[in-house]
Amino acid sequence: MEASTVSAGGRARTASAASAFGRAVLALSPLAWLTILFVVPLGFTLVYAFAHATYGGVQIGFTWTNFKQALSGFYLSIFLRTLRFAATGTLLCFVVATPLAYFIARKIKRWRGLFIVLLLIPFWTSFLIRTLAWETLLAPNGPIRDALNFLQLHHGLLNVLDTPTAVFIGIVYGYLPLMALPLYVAFERIPSELTEASSDLGSGRLGTFFRVTLPLARPGIAAGWLLTFVPMTGEYVIPALLGGDKGVLMGGLIADQYLTAQNFALGSAMAVLILAVLGAFVFVLIRATGGFKLVPQ
Repeated sequence: MEASTVSAGGRARTASAASAFGRAVLALSPLAWLTILFVVPLGFTLVYAFAHATYGGVQIGFTWTNFKQALSGFYLSIFLRTLRFAATGTLLCFVVATPLAYFIARKIKRWRGLFIVLLLIPFWTSFLIRTLAWETLLAPNGPIRDALNFLQLHHGLLNVLDTPTAVFIGIVYGYLPLMALPLYVAFERIPSELTEASSDLGSGRLGTFFRVTLPLARPGIAAGWLLTFVPMTGEYVIPALLGGDKGVLMGGLIADQYLTAQNFALGSAMAVLILAVLGAFVFVLIRATGGFKLVPQ
C-alpha cells in the first residue's frame, strides 16, 4: 500500500513537472518571437542611430550627427508635417467614427451585426487595392467628378488627386474601422441606467452625451487614438499614391534612406525620433484618458 502511495505521488509530481514545462514552452514561444522580430531589430536601429554613416553601412561609434541632420532643414519640415498629418488624420477619424459607433452601439439592435460586418468589409480586400481604387475614384475624369458634375455641385475637372485632401480622404477611409470598433465596444458597455438618470436630472441629449457617455467611453477613445495615430506616423502607401510629391512623410523618407540613399544611420535616427514621439504620445494619452481600464457595467 505504501508503495502504491509513493508511486501515485511520483506520477503526480511528474505530471505537475510536465505541466509546468508545457506552460514554460507556451510562454517562451511568443517571447522568442517578440525578441527576434521586435527587440533585436529595435536594438540594431538604436545602435545604427548613434553610429557614423558610411555609404551602404555604418561605422559603430557614438555621435549625435544623425539626429542633428534629421532635425534640420528639409528633414525637420517633413518630420513636423508627419506629426501634423497623423494628428489631423486621427482627429478626422474620431469625428467621423464617434457618431457612427454611437449609432451602432446605442440606437440599433436588430441590424447591429450587419452594420459591424459592413464596417469590417474593407479589411477583406488588400489595403493596396483599396488605395488604388481611391486613386481611380479621385482622378480628374473619375466617377466622383462625373457624379458631382451631374448633381451641379462641381464643374470641370476634379483637382483633388495629389493634394493633402486626397490623402486625408484615403486616411479616413483606411483607418475608420480602427477608430470605430473600440468606440463601439466602449459605448455598448455603458449601462443605459446612467444615461437615463442623466435625462431624469434634466440633462438634454447633447448634455448627456458630452457629460456622461463620452467620459465613460474614454478607454475606447484611448484605444482608437492609439490604433490610428501610431500607424499614421509611419504611413507610406496612402501618401505616395494619393498625395504625389506633396505626400512625402517620414515613412517614405525613412524607406528612401534605407533603400535608395543607403544611409542606414540617418534612417535609423529618423525611426528613433518617431519612436520617441510615439512613446510620449502613449504616455500623454494614458494620463489624459485614465488608461485602458474597462468601462464599468
